[in-house]
Amino acid sequence: MAKFNLGIHGSHNAAVAISYGGDILEVVELERWVQIKNAAFFFYHPILNPIEVLNEILDYFELKHGAKEYDFAMINSWPQDQTQYLRANNIVHVPHHVAHACNVMYHSVVQESLIVSFDGGSDNGHFNIYLGNKGQEPQLIHQSEKDLCVPYAALGHYMGDIVRERDWWFGNLTYAGKAMGLSSYGKRDDEIFGYVARLYNMSNSNEVDKAHQNWAEMFCGCHQKEQKSKDLAYANQYMFEKNFADIVLPFIFKYPDREIQFAGGGAMNILNNTTYKAFVSPNSDDRGIALGCLLSLIKPFNSVDSTYLGSEPYDDMPKGKNIGVNEVSQMLSQDKIIGLVQGRAEHGARALGNRSIICTPKQGVKERLNSEVKNREWFRPFAGVCREEDAHKYFKFYGRHRWMTHNVKVKDGQFPGITHVDKTCRLQTVTEKQNKFIYDLLEYHPVLLNTSFNIQGKPILNTYKEAMWMKENTGVDEVITDKYIL
Repeated sequence: MAKFNLGIHGSHNAAVAISYGGDILEVVELERWVQIKNAAFFFYHPILNPIEVLNEILDYFELKHGAKEYDFAMINSWPQDQTQYLRANNIVHVPHHVAHACNVMYHSVVQESLIVSFDGGSDNGHFNIYLGNKGQEPQLIHQSEKDLCVPYAALGHYMGDIVRERDWWFGNLTYAGKAMGLSSYGKRDDEIFGYVARLYNMSNSNEVDKAHQNWAEMFCGCHQKEQKSKDLAYANQYMFEKNFADIVLPFIFKYPDREIQFAGGGAMNILNNTTYKAFVSPNSDDRGIALGCLLSLIKPFNSVDSTYLGSEPYDDMPKGKNIGVNEVSQMLSQDKIIGLVQGRAEHGARALGNRSIICTPKQGVKERLNSEVKNREWFRPFAGVCREEDAHKYFKFYGRHRWMTHNVKVKDGQFPGITHVDKTCRLQTVTEKQNKFIYDLLEYHPVLLNTSFNIQGKPILNTYKEAMWMKENTGVDEVITDKYIL
């Protein structure tokens, strides 16, 4: 009998996860396999050949892990008439927010939690609150009618500082992070505040098309320019957090002894996460649903660490020359921008030192990266990385910053390349055990800028070919592994 199990999420940010017994072996994110941002097998901007690609991934699992068949395929957003291709003896559907809740619950070390799972909508709501007790299915205690994530992303379409996507459905997946970064440049505009408040209060705001229609009818369907763009972002963030607090605070007060955990796409909002010091997994958006589906079956006793559960590069490493930490440190001192490919990829939206671009966080590097490497909007900030034990020296620090899920105040303006306009930084901390190469490098440069190894509009890369393309065609100066310069 097969001992392998499969977890799969088929809609946008699709992924396939595999386990053997109680151990998670790997998670393949579809966007990195096909190099299409936010790729889906089905439903939401689907790829053209979903079953062919599924077979490629399952063949890859068979070659790498020996998985010819699966006891269970735990699925979400997968058509019933396509389940025969999953090579599984048993098919079990896992509701969207149950998968999110299991994902965050089993990443944490605590046994009992209060879980808020919220995003733009699903097969079981868009704002659910659960009691989490490890070993049991999360218990739904509240389902709000409000959707905070669709209006939040929709308003990004009207901020003139944000480059518009080809359509607002695609923008629904990309605008939110940009709008959050822009919000720190804004101020209160009472007229805009009033209209944004009305949009959030509309009962049908969870429908993407309707949210845009409502906004255009009551305010303006055009780009807001200059300060109005920034003030719209400010009002958007304020109303997101206000409405969130109205829903969630009564439950936080009711269950004060439970760890607060956030899951779903809404948990990508680091400003809101920081307010509550909530526990957030490194894969909180829909990339984590496949793993959450598996965890709902396995119910592991020990906490899961999915940080580097992605794949090794999908191609062979080109010939390179040996290089050590000393030489890499010297390159950084020369203000070089370095692309780093080492080990297994991160699982989740953040690059955490294995598929990263790193450099020193000096004045001007943000502008250089945005214009010459990433091709991003001018205002978008960059994250920092430092040793866990040194974080208090440079940041106003309270913990929980391993996965860039919260922000911190930067002390004394020391690192302009990673300091946002509000004097904060999205921070990653590392220990020697978590990432030895980055940890050793931080002996020479105590704080580094760390951003994902990709360009605007593309997912984080997972081939050496893509890495070398970036060296040849962007401002990346060198591509290295933990042992070689390529």
